[in-house]
Amino acid sequence: MHFTKIKEYNAYVGYGAPKKDLIDVVRYNDFKDLRLSCSGLSTDFYMMAFKRNMTDLEWFGNTKYDTKSGFLYLIQPHQVYKWNTDEAWEGYHMMVSPVLLQEYNIYFNYFQYEISEALFLTVDEQTQIEILYAQILTEYQKDNYELDLLIAYSNLIFTYVGKCYKRQFETRQPLYNKVVVEFKKLLKTYYSNDPEVLPSVNYFAEQLNLSTNYFGDLIKYNTGKTASEIIQEKIITEAKHQLKSSNKTIAEIGHNLGFEYPTYFGRLFKKHTGLTPSQFRK
Repeated sequence: MHFTKIKEYNAYVGYGAPKKDLIDVVRYNDFKDLRLSCSGLSTDFYMMAFKRNMTDLEWFGNTKYDTKSGFLYLIQPHQVYKWNTDEAWEGYHMMVSPVLLQEYNIYFNYFQYEISEALFLTVDEQTQIEILYAQILTEYQKDNYELDLLIAYSNLIFTYVGKCYKRQFETRQPLYNKVVVEFKKLLKTYYSNDPEVLPSVNYFAEQLNLSTNYFGDLIKYNTGKTASEIIQEKIITEAKHQLKSSNKTIAEIGHNLGFEYPTYFGRLFKKHTGLTPSQFRK
């Protein structure tokens, strides 16, 4: 089920009619007959929802390191999501057209996170989020509201959420240290299977059941290096090993490492070592 208009989505779930086609702000307590379950839907809009009283928290990624009260997640256009809860939830959400976000040049890395990578808020974070949502709702409910001000409030919420995600990475560090270890194990054995392509961030994210962006941010926070940097270091280490221990040509080694063109292999190797593969071998 896919909705191209906010008013159709609102009618399906049980919210009121939006004031505009490209942006909407909802306070859940204002509506009494919400749809408590849905097997799956998507929209043309970004939606950032702050909720309490949801009972299916595991689907949103709740762990033993998180609270079980308020949480927040962002759904991107065409991303399918579902829910099944015992009672109506509390909180707020805003829906924003990607056209508006592009126009105002607003983008955050977590826009591409999965719903199972939701942000679970501390008590203080919940208080601040509620204040921000109350402010944007007050402006939205005015007959003469200013779109620029609504977008400014939206961007402030997005920025604060980014800060809270960094706190979540810290809180979950014991859990995510295991992810880092598993990533490095997978990377260590990657070339033992004679792959025909270069290792990628997306590949390892899929192996660890994480979205590419969440995996990348997790690795950067816990190691101080991007996943791409760690992968490239492994490629160079493997390249050095093959250059030292085999009589294969530079082109053959590049192909074995997953490079489609030998020149790309040479450029990356020189970037990291200051030498061409041939110079290193000599």
